[in-house]
Amino acid sequence: MGRPRLGARSVQEFVLMPGNRYGRRALAVGGVAALGLALGIWWSWSPGEVNSSQEMTELLPAAWQAPFRARDEGPVQRNSILAAMESCGPVPVVEKFRTRDPAVFTIYELDNRARVQVAAVRLAPEDRSPVQDALRSSTHCQRPASPERGATAWTKVARPWFGEASALFRTSDTDLAADSAANSMVNAGPVWSFTMSGQWLVAIGGYRTSVETVAWVYPQLLGRWDREVGTHFLAPGESRSDCGSPGLDDLPTGALRESERMMLASVHDLACRGQVDVLRSLPSVPLIVDNGFATEVDIGDPAEFARTMETRAVHRNGAISFRQGDSALVFSTLRPGGELRPAWDAYVQRCSTATALAARMCGPDPYGPLGGADWSTVLADTGCEPDSDLGAIRQAVFQDVTGDGQGDAILGLFCDAGGGPGRGEVRIYDGASPPESPALIQSLLREDPGPLGTGLLPVALTTNGPDLTVESHGWREFGAPDVLVIDRFRWQDGGFAPVAREVRYPG
Repeated sequence: MGRPRLGARSVQEFVLMPGNRYGRRALAVGGVAALGLALGIWWSWSPGEVNSSQEMTELLPAAWQAPFRARDEGPVQRNSILAAMESCGPVPVVEKFRTRDPAVFTIYELDNRARVQVAAVRLAPEDRSPVQDALRSSTHCQRPASPERGATAWTKVARPWFGEASALFRTSDTDLAADSAANSMVNAGPVWSFTMSGQWLVAIGGYRTSVETVAWVYPQLLGRWDREVGTHFLAPGESRSDCGSPGLDDLPTGALRESERMMLASVHDLACRGQVDVLRSLPSVPLIVDNGFATEVDIGDPAEFARTMETRAVHRNGAISFRQGDSALVFSTLRPGGELRPAWDAYVQRCSTATALAARMCGPDPYGPLGGADWSTVLADTGCEPDSDLGAIRQAVFQDVTGDGQGDAILGLFCDAGGGPGRGEVRIYDGASPPESPALIQSLLREDPGPLGTGLLPVALTTNGPDLTVESHGWREFGAPDVLVIDRFRWQDGGFAPVAREVRYPG
């Protein structure tokens, strides 16, 4: 008979057979060899070497690699990125982008005209510790206004971020007009992030977008660096500061547009930096305060204002509300996200002792039931463009003008009326009607050609008891200042009757 054949199980039993020391030794030697092979493979792997700007560029996402669209790099992009970050970025950090090599400068286009600028540079060994210290110790920056532009402010934000050392900034431009607070503007600017890992330093600037969007695209920009170069750009890190962020994370999807989120962040940052003069120029006129309406507001401690905005925001009936202790802040969402000024409607510092009008702003339903109406559907017959960048509603005031105790909706609209007169309109809806089908009480100015025959655009609504004041712009030829038209109405016999009109020509 021939020797019996052994299967895999029989081989194992033979090797482990009691007394078979040779089998055990063979198994041990084989195990050590396999472990050695694995260790050899691990030991032989090393991160890829990056020695040129071209190799750095190849580590970044390609054009049309979602969510990115076009990708551009070159001398123009380099100069643009350097000029932007040098306006207020940490000096010891920004200096390396201009002086060190290799470096890369790339600009990506996102959806909705958002843009992301990316710069990366390799640091010299002696640069690493100073750059790391500069990122951690950097703080807010303010550049004064110039003849060409307003003041530029960078607010360092306290937030969990990425990398071994990080500094995250929200920026804004402010123009505090000397002649009139009503002409002052705050424009939310880009988000800038500076992050270091080992010998690499990266800056990311997000334009027309919020911190949340920059945080979303960040891993997609730098994930390949970590995988192929051995950096730790995606490791959990932190940007340290005394300024946080508005509590907007729990708002339902669609409650705020990106531009509105950025504007609220700018208001918070103004308060955090203590810029009370600019804050005073921003409210709706009049603002609802503890004792009712006011054209001037005592901000009090701006740090308390900022901390109130860092509480969890509530979105209900057309309002974003913040509540801390006995104080409430209310912002209207029925105003355009593209406007330069936020729609700050109420600041009640003592809800428990406020007048009835102000105390209503402290509750969960500050604007009454009409605030939650589907206005894009309600206004479909006006010719407005619901998907336009600014939206149809330019101003919204919720106040009882009919005397039935319900907050009526007074809306200032900008609509396309076929290119002729009547581009602007003011509509008054009955607060006692259901939000599913608001009842139109009256329309004002829709067919009014204005003093120049080009129609009117309502830009400000003010109510005082039975009186309504509407400020509108009348268009002149291209490039010329608009005419300001001030119409005053009074509620009587179930509608607003005209009382007076004032026309102010520029110059």
